[in-house]
Amino acid sequence: MKPLADIHVLLLKGGNGSEREVSLRTAEVCTKAIKEIGYKVTEVDISETNFLNLTQINADICFNALHGDYGEDGSIQGLLNLLKIPYTHSGVATSSIAMNKINFKRIITNATQFSDDPINFAETLQLKKNGKYFEVDYDGAFVVKPIKGGSSVGVEIIREGNKFLYTDRLTIDELMAEIFVGSKELTVTVLKENPLCVTEITTFDEKQFYNYEAKYNKKGSFHKIPANIPKKIYDKAMSWALKSHQIIGCKGISRTDFRYDNKKEKLYMLELNTQPGMTKTSLSPEQASYCGLTINEMIKVLIDEASYEC
Repeated sequence: MKPLADIHVLLLKGGNGSEREVSLRTAEVCTKAIKEIGYKVTEVDISETNFLNLTQINADICFNALHGDYGEDGSIQGLLNLLKIPYTHSGVATSSIAMNKINFKRIITNATQFSDDPINFAETLQLKKNGKYFEVDYDGAFVVKPIKGGSSVGVEIIREGNKFLYTDRLTIDELMAEIFVGSKELTVTVLKENPLCVTEITTFDEKQFYNYEAKYNKKGSFHKIPANIPKKIYDKAMSWALKSHQIIGCKGISRTDFRYDNKKEKLYMLELNTQPGMTKTSLSPEQASYCGLTINEMIKVLIDEASYEC
């Protein structure tokens, strides 16, 4: 085995998608950690390079610091498989499944519905086009979000009425709607088959949900560790996070988000993220720290788990 100083890590970052800035922030933290661990690292912004040039870097391992399109949907993973470069985080199929919220929801539901502990999701609503409006056959509060993507980009809560004017570039085929459930936002990171803890997330503005600004602004949200929820719900969130991580075949790390309805005492899974943020305000490093792991130790686990799919 090579000494650490002789191991060359290629860190991929950036891109042109809506989560470019998040990726650059993640890359900044991860590059610093990789250097401190003792590896040689070369950073590459995928929006500024020809993918064929990656072979000329002669990297031993790729650290995937991308978010959203290409880096999180299986595309980069497929390329790295062809190049036979071991990479961090999940592979092609897993990344593709997790990136598509509807597919993920169907697979997890089908896999657990007849088990002793079926995983619950909010009911999906059918979106219909009505002139310049989209509408649903539902009278309560509901959520509209992109089927693919993360960081809460494009998510909108409709609290009154059953229709809305959507001015984004996304079409009806790229959107999904769900009943708005729960009163508490929760999340669990799984690191190398170990669920770390449950964090409860609140925003400083009670009317605001955990949107992009709340996630990445320094004072955008408050994270309570451990979450102030009943033990049976805490344990269920930990169990469901690990179960979903394993069902779709995650590698290295994942973070699963939930909503909890304290009146009904019911937990709902929202989605699973195969590329959790590693920024200074991100949840996964914070959870690792709560469990006694430094960011460097966390990054080392991901690098040690790096592999490519034959």
